[in-house]
Amino acid sequence: MLKKNFLISLVVIQGLLIIGVIIAIIFVVFHKMSNSNNFGTKLNNIDLNDVYLLNENQYQQKFIKDNKAIFQIIDFESNKVLREIIIEKN
Repeated sequence: MLKKNFLISLVVIQGLLIIGVIIAIIFVVFHKMSNSNNFGTKLNNIDLNDVYLLNENQYQQKFIKDNKAIFQIIDFESNKVLREIIIEKN
């Protein structure tokens, strides 16, 4: 009887651990997806004349899209957009 209770408790603990791992995986996937949306628009054809070094950690990128001039300050290490300024043409 004692062995059965011990085995049942081990199965319950194992089940709780599996559920915890599944929840952690789902949380990480959604966290990565939400961070990937912060990168803004990625353009393949960027003219290097429109990229300016601000300091050793950041650079500024300028491009024109849909009659808007977009300036982005981007961090080198994380490649994350720190600030975005949009100027609309009239």
